[in-house]
Amino acid sequence: MTLPHGYTLLTRGPVRAAVRTELADVLGPWLLASPLARPADAAAMAGGRGGTYRAVLPGGLRAVVRPYRRGGWLARVVHDTYVGWRARPLRELAATVEASRRGVAVADVLAARVEGGVVYRGALVTAEVPDTTPLIDALRAAPDAAARAALAASAGAAVGRMHVAGIAHADLNLTNLLARAGAVVAIVDFDRAAVMPRPLGQAARRRNLRRLARSLRKLDPGGTVHDATVVAAFRVSYGATGLPCAC
Repeated sequence: MTLPHGYTLLTRGPVRAAVRTELADVLGPWLLASPLARPADAAAMAGGRGGTYRAVLPGGLRAVVRPYRRGGWLARVVHDTYVGWRARPLRELAATVEASRRGVAVADVLAARVEGGVVYRGALVTAEVPDTTPLIDALRAAPDAAARAALAASAGAAVGRMHVAGIAHADLNLTNLLARAGAVVAIVDFDRAAVMPRPLGQAARRRNLRRLARSLRKLDPGGTVHDATVVAAFRVSYGATGLPCAC
C-alpha cells in the first residue's frame, strides 16, 4: 500500500515498519529487531485487549505501543496472529493520518510495525497524549454533575467532528476517548476504521453511536456517572456539528 506523506518504509528480513521519516534513524533499529523489545521502563496500560504499554523510546520519545491482539471468540484460539495481504497496522496508520488531516483530534502515529507476510503479527506506536485519562475515568473523577455534563458535551463535539469528517470508528467506546482538564482532546484506536469521501450517513452514525452507548452501559451499569442530563449534553453538542444525532 502507499504510505501517507511523511512516512518511510523500513525492512529487515520478515519485518517491515512504516515510520515517521524524521524518526527513521532513531526508531529503525528498535522497530526492525525481532522480536520487538519491550523497553525496560515500559508500564502496562489497562483496558483494551491487553499488551499495550507506555514507554520512553530511543531518542527520549514518550509513546504508547499497542501490539495487535485478537478479540472475541477467536482470541481463544489465535492470540496475536493475523492473515491478509493488507496488514492492519499499516491500514490503521493510514486511517489515523487521514483522520488527522481532516481535522479529527488523534494521537500522532510514530510507526506501524508488521512481522511476517500473509500471516503476520503487528504493532502500532503512537505519541503519548500527555496528562490524559480515558473518558470513563474522567467521568468517574468529575466533581459534580455539571462537570460530567461538560465532559459529555465535549465528547459529543469530538465524535460529531469525526463523523462530519467521514470517519467511522470500528470500536467507539469510552476508553478510546481521551480527556484532559474537563474536555475530550483525542480519539484513539482507528484499527478497521472506515474512511468515507463525505460525512457519514445516518446508518453508519447510528452504528457508531449505539456502540458508544453500549460501552457506557457496560462500564457504568448502575448509572453512577451518567444520567439523562449527561446524555442530553452529548446529543446537543453532537448535533451542533451539523449532523442529526441518530441516537
